[in-house]
Amino acid sequence: MELAGIVGKPNVGKSTMFAAMTLAPVEIAGYPFTTIKPNRGITYLRINCVCKELGVKDNPRNSKCIDGVRFIPIEIIDTPGIIRKAHEGRGLGLQFLDEIRQASALIVVADAAGATDPDGNPVKPGSGDPVEDVRLVEEEIDYWLRDLLTVDWRKIVRIVESKVGKLEEELAKKFSGLRIDESAVRDVLHELDLNPSQPSKWSDEDLFEFVRKLREKTKPIIVAANKIDLPEAEDGVKKLKKAGYEVVPVSAEAERILRMAAEKKLIKYLPGDSDFEIIDDSKLTSSQRKALNLIREKILEKWGSTGVQEVVNKAYFDLLKYIPVYPVEDPEKLTDHDGNVLPDVYILPRGSTPRDLAYAIHTDLGKTFLYAIDARRKIRLGEDYKLKWGDVISIVAAGKRG
Repeated sequence: MELAGIVGKPNVGKSTMFAAMTLAPVEIAGYPFTTIKPNRGITYLRINCVCKELGVKDNPRNSKCIDGVRFIPIEIIDTPGIIRKAHEGRGLGLQFLDEIRQASALIVVADAAGATDPDGNPVKPGSGDPVEDVRLVEEEIDYWLRDLLTVDWRKIVRIVESKVGKLEEELAKKFSGLRIDESAVRDVLHELDLNPSQPSKWSDEDLFEFVRKLREKTKPIIVAANKIDLPEAEDGVKKLKKAGYEVVPVSAEAERILRMAAEKKLIKYLPGDSDFEIIDDSKLTSSQRKALNLIREKILEKWGSTGVQEVVNKAYFDLLKYIPVYPVEDPEKLTDHDGNVLPDVYILPRGSTPRDLAYAIHTDLGKTFLYAIDARRKIRLGEDYKLKWGDVISIVAAGKRG
């Protein structure tokens, strides 16, 4: 599965965002995972479960359903803070850029309140530029890609112009570690109308524009406009949207506080909710009560949510284009072989087929796949059917059903 990465300059709230995303309230925690790398964490996608629509009480295994809301665990990558000239090794630049290889979509955390300078130092709110926060990340990745390419550019040119290999193949080989394939390279070459048979005629500007477009295509961006609790953030959000970015107003700190309070059972709150409910007011200290009231007044009532869950959902469903699908063994009872109702949700790339789902469940099921059944419509589906959001599917294979 492709992963989203959290990126940004220092002191914009990137670490707080990662902490907030990966802190699961007790209600949705407790799902076992194998050990993951230190820069990876588990967060959750939030969707409306199909259980209410289908009129059943589900008992999930790989996810959690709370009052008709399904939370699906996924991995997310955290990266070191990035500063200007990171591609030259400044700060933790090279470490950042190496870890960005793993991400297929980027959540860029920007200081919407403009309370930090380009290096992340605190400044008067409103004096920093959140648009530059995003451009900094884009430009550093672009320079890094250009530098990676120029190391072998002459060699690639010789191979292509001597007709030993094709440019698309050589460039895809060069960038294979960054999840960039031949089709992406071909699309960008076509879009920019660059001559793939005579790369020696490309200018430096052509080369830079090529890597910039390649980055846009293969590492799409959503901006988490953080610090919306500060009044200056409203203008910052407007600036980011005017600059053409996909923007979600966010308060990572508010989300972290709400999830901690929910974990301690001080409030009833699920990630993505537009409000919270105090469980027992007598258990709150005056400072806790004040903090919760401020979050409700300055963030939830004004912006509709903290924005953190929306960023996660948009990264995986809009940028990476995944859809949720519910496999069941029995299309009548909507159960697995143990009788669990709507037991699992699989997150698959848009355009996936029932056979892709079968392989995702188990390799043997994919190999022996015969056809699928749409459990809603009770009709047979061929292997070329394109799965849709929220499909409930039973796989029929040689000798088994899954």
